[in-house]
Amino acid sequence: MINNEHNPIAIRVGYIQNLWMEKRQECPDAKVYCLICNQEDYPLVEGFIRLEGSAYGKSSDIILAFMTDYESPKALYAFLITEWITSFETDMKKYPEWKWTDFEQLKQEAKELNYDDIDEMKSFYARLVTSFKTFAGITDNILGITVVVYKIADVESLNKCIKELAEILPTQSSLILTDYNGREIYKPLLEKLKEKACLIKIPNLNMSGAYKEIATQGDPHDPQVRYRKCLFELGEAANAGKKQEVKNLGEELVDICREIGGTVMWASAYLIYGGFMLSFKNESAFTHKILDRGISIVQTAKEETKECNQILIQLYDYKGIAFNLSRDTKQAVKCFLKGAEIAKKEELKSIAVNQYGYALLAALKKDRLFYEPILTEAFEYGYALDDNELKTVNLSFIASTYIDKIYSLDGKEREEIARRMENLYGEDWQADSKELSAKIEREYQLPKA
Repeated sequence: MINNEHNPIAIRVGYIQNLWMEKRQECPDAKVYCLICNQEDYPLVEGFIRLEGSAYGKSSDIILAFMTDYESPKALYAFLITEWITSFETDMKKYPEWKWTDFEQLKQEAKELNYDDIDEMKSFYARLVTSFKTFAGITDNILGITVVVYKIADVESLNKCIKELAEILPTQSSLILTDYNGREIYKPLLEKLKEKACLIKIPNLNMSGAYKEIATQGDPHDPQVRYRKCLFELGEAANAGKKQEVKNLGEELVDICREIGGTVMWASAYLIYGGFMLSFKNESAFTHKILDRGISIVQTAKEETKECNQILIQLYDYKGIAFNLSRDTKQAVKCFLKGAEIAKKEELKSIAVNQYGYALLAALKKDRLFYEPILTEAFEYGYALDDNELKTVNLSFIASTYIDKIYSLDGKEREEIARRMENLYGEDWQADSKELSAKIEREYQLPKA
């Protein structure tokens, strides 16, 4: 990627590299640089950080990257210190010629550090950075410490912590932050820092266009190239709400996949086509017709392979979603249960539990006489799996619902189930089950077109 000037991703990352060097010259004394882009382009920013932290970087700056969630100032300082020591120790095995004179002493001090004392950690971190800067030979360049934060417990606390962190850094060392339009969590921080902050706004780099360019490279007559091109065009048409174009491209995709050959490929064309048609709620009958064609192909071929049955499960899934969108709950549940039946037959235990979860979430909208047999069947199947299997198959939603909804259970049975779930998924397993329920609902209830 790095040496290919025609690679669409490399070209876009190269643009960010040039923009970085330009802004560094404009704001040479900033203590905080913040790169902000469209959310879609965020992977390009992360690519820039990784590239500049490697031997292939364009800038003379030394850029390090630390990626974490934010819980508290103490947790952030502890992470930055331990990660720096651990990462350098790992790198030393690859580059034994590296001679950071103070490293062994700093490593020992890090072990003895009081990680409950924020001031002690700040003081140590400043010395750590100063010593590393000397080792790295920083002169006319800077040491750029990139802190990429994903989940944030408290935005105000994060901004305060980052400001204090920037203020304790020695000269010729700065923080690099990343953000995207619409989130903009560092706006209050940048305003407070004034001339000590540099906001680097990255224009729309059209990441989806880059993916399309890569996917469609090659002989335009090659069925595989035509297949990838058609997939992208289908997605674009569906996102734009162009129903007739989706239908035309869907039929084209079916023809291409039939040409490529194989039951799985042909049936998957109907799966993809039907999936895009789910965006159009008033096309329920047509969507079912498309999905039924895919089911018929698999069933007629009588290929009892795992790949065929996985396609079959997904086809029934989409039919379940289509029925759910048209508020035909009973038919939706029937399709999800059909998927569970096929998954059980193939020993696809995680998929089977997921199918039961889909069925249950839909069934709970009906009365007890309807949902109770489904809930019981789902729980009995999942609970019979051994603990090792359940560690990779999240039963918490089904188990929590079973405890809440099956009134015939006595106290001892409820306690036994809860204890096993807690041992498997932690003491917050029931809270996690609500998150899982929401995730399942998002997966099988698509937004309206």
